[in-house]
Amino acid sequence: MIDIHAHVLPQIDDGPANWEETMAMMHQADEDGIKEVSITHHILSNVDYGREAEIVAKFEELKKRLELANIDIKLHLGSEIYSQPDMELHHRISTYDDNKKYFLVEFPMQGVPRFVADYFFDVSTIGITPVIAHPERNMGIIRNPEHAYEFVQRGALLQMNAGSIVGRHGEPVRDTAIVLLNSNLIHLVGSDAHNTRRRPMKLRDAMHAVAEGWGEARARALFFDNPKKILEGTPFSPPEPLLVQPLKKGLWGTLKKAFSA
Repeated sequence: MIDIHAHVLPQIDDGPANWEETMAMMHQADEDGIKEVSITHHILSNVDYGREAEIVAKFEELKKRLELANIDIKLHLGSEIYSQPDMELHHRISTYDDNKKYFLVEFPMQGVPRFVADYFFDVSTIGITPVIAHPERNMGIIRNPEHAYEFVQRGALLQMNAGSIVGRHGEPVRDTAIVLLNSNLIHLVGSDAHNTRRRPMKLRDAMHAVAEGWGEARARALFFDNPKKILEGTPFSPPEPLLVQPLKKGLWGTLKKAFSA
């Protein structure tokens, strides 16, 4: 599995406070079967790029610490950019592995900013694709999942959090995740890990649930094939999105059995 979204480096954002917590997260990932991790710390405004050198230095130090600990996990570098009209994408950490092809963007939890549609169109004209982080947790999309359909129709990709589909973020989030999966509107799954407890570095339970609900091929695409293409900066053709339909009764019961087995 490849974790496309994780907050791992110490004392950068609201992730781990020290190297001990960072290494505990990496041990957790290793035990869960995660083989690659993209480090995506918050960029809340362009001012935060002033810490880019610190982030890169800690990224390189983590590589050395993993080698000394015999943890065989490949690291990638990116960021999670908070949506704003003047988002800068030319920095080393703006796009995944500085590939100038894909960037992870976060909306405010309470809704969808009006300016992002125009911004996404502008960057698409220069070959850059937005990856929208955890849309299933956004209140605007929870209330109206058709917003997610509109973004995908315009070329955006959507990244679901692993905890959402296993109920870690509550019933409305879980139900929205299911609706988006049913409509082919989820393209990637990441842990969005911040620690080892409340927001752990785990994907396996979610992958098992997706395999049970939507098939092994879908699970492999979301947890390995598509993340790999994002990190490589190569294009891929996601499945055609389906019109959003209300949640089918009974599916959540099936999924609960899947990840509790």
